Amino acid sequence: MKHKKEKSNEGYTIFKPIGVKVEYPIVDLEKKQVTGTVSSHDKIYLTVLVDLKANRVHVKGNVEGLENNTMDNNAYTSMIKAEARFFVENHISNPKEYYNQFK
Repeated sequence: MKHKKEKSNEGYTIFKPIGVKVEYPIVDLEKKQVTGTVSSHDKIYLTVLVDLKANRVHVKGNVEGLENNTMDNNAYTSMIKAEARFFVENHISNPKEYYNQFK
């Protein structure tokens, strides 16, 4: 009896940093406004202002010029909106300090 050799679903993935940073320079808990930026090599490509009180989002810039980038403007905007809501709901005024505690 011959056994048919099946293809393996095993493998590996290499995660390599591409130099893109998402930062939150402004978190105003009182106004419920958060500004997020997407940058690479000290150049800001996208700035997203999330106003949770007014339920508005203002986007300036574009990530199309980023090399090796796998996310588009909408993906970054959605991520920044979700983080903004998290920061405000959890009273986090300094995201960098908040995330550094988990390192």
